[in-house]
Amino acid sequence: MRRVKMTWPRLDISVTARLDEARNPGLADIWWRMLPYRSIQSHAVVADGHMYHLAPDINAVFAERQTLEDRTDAPDGSVYLTRLQHLLIKYAPVLEPTVCARVAQVEDADVPALATVARRCWEAVYCGPGYFEVEVAQEGHPSGTGLGLPPSHDAEQPAVRDLVGDMRLATERIWLTPAPEVVDLHGGRVPLGSRGQYFSTMVYVNGEMRTLGSTTLNPLARAAHDPQTDLAGLLALTRPLTELQAEFLGHCGFRALRSLFDRVYAVLPQVRSKADYGALIAELALHVNCLRRWNLHFFPWHHGDEHRWTDALSARERQAGGR
Repeated sequence: MRRVKMTWPRLDISVTARLDEARNPGLADIWWRMLPYRSIQSHAVVADGHMYHLAPDINAVFAERQTLEDRTDAPDGSVYLTRLQHLLIKYAPVLEPTVCARVAQVEDADVPALATVARRCWEAVYCGPGYFEVEVAQEGHPSGTGLGLPPSHDAEQPAVRDLVGDMRLATERIWLTPAPEVVDLHGGRVPLGSRGQYFSTMVYVNGEMRTLGSTTLNPLARAAHDPQTDLAGLLALTRPLTELQAEFLGHCGFRALRSLFDRVYAVLPQVRSKADYGALIAELALHVNCLRRWNLHFFPWHHGDEHRWTDALSARERQAGGR
């Protein structure tokens, strides 16, 4: 049986998960082939009960799912690879009934350790800014020193290939190191926000980044692998679906990101195949989702203390969400 070791070096904690060879063997293989890699550990801020990290391979977005399940009914230690390109680990009750595809299960003896990791991760996200790395490798194999990002897609058109390569370099710079634009925004060094405050700017950037990455670019990357979609339609939709967010984020200090989008728009007329289109959008999605992850870690979630659930909630609801 294949096993994966996940290690959080700063916490000196490791757990082992056995691959689920029955529920979603193809998706489990995709995760297995990613290894080894390193990422930044994140924690849910709405659903609770699970932590996750950004996986490096876009194949997770459009891979087929054979067996889906509601995370709220799954045992602690369940491991999922989601269409948001997240490797998700459930460690406690989950409030959001989202259906996902399980790829592994943490060994029973290691499940208690997840609570310790989750607590530290929650503190880093909620009280932050803070973050720590997770190393993921095949059991018995070294975790490696590289980032674990797969090779850039070998696009056919030279202009597409060059742009994909440049986007990969941009992502590598911020894969394990906070993006300077995020640090500046959350440090109050971007003079944008009504009446001299920038809290509203952080809120909107967080929302627009999520919309751009998870709900726009990831589905476009998935559509590029769908035989029912045609290239002309994808090319026609790309700019209208992304330009508003790209322009706004550029105003908010993400000028390098806006420049990447401008280069994408300029090269789209040269794209001649869905393979090249998919390579371009997949690389762009990975970069945006990496920026979005840093926004998660720097956002001042601790203001949640000012917005606790009201007394109208039942004792049962309080107990379920009191983590």
